[in-house]
Amino acid sequence: MHILTTTTSNQSLKIVTRSDVSDPTLTITDKSKRKDSNVTVTKTDDGDYMVLTGSFSLAEGNTYSFRVKDGSTEVYRGLIMCTDQTDLDKYFINQNEYTSNQDYDNEFIVL
Repeated sequence: MHILTTTTSNQSLKIVTRSDVSDPTLTITDKSKRKDSNVTVTKTDDGDYMVLTGSFSLAEGNTYSFRVKDGSTEVYRGLIMCTDQTDLDKYFINQNEYTSNQDYDNEFIVL
């Protein structure tokens, strides 16, 4: 999973694709709204990695899926998590989402 922020400045995705692409297209799908949007990206190479740089319009706390294509051929599929938090090793995506019920009695009857 790739982590990006809400900034509209250029951000980069560093990926390893199935094949090399000269002019990639990037489509992002908001997983909560099921809405696709195309992002204009520039491609550079960093060793065996493809680095796609573009301006993303993302919302805090949302997850997105994305696809990189060469024409009609899909060469990469991935996930993006959007957060502005900087202390990522202490960040939990499901924090305070699940609570446990403590209103039960732990007694049982043996027959």
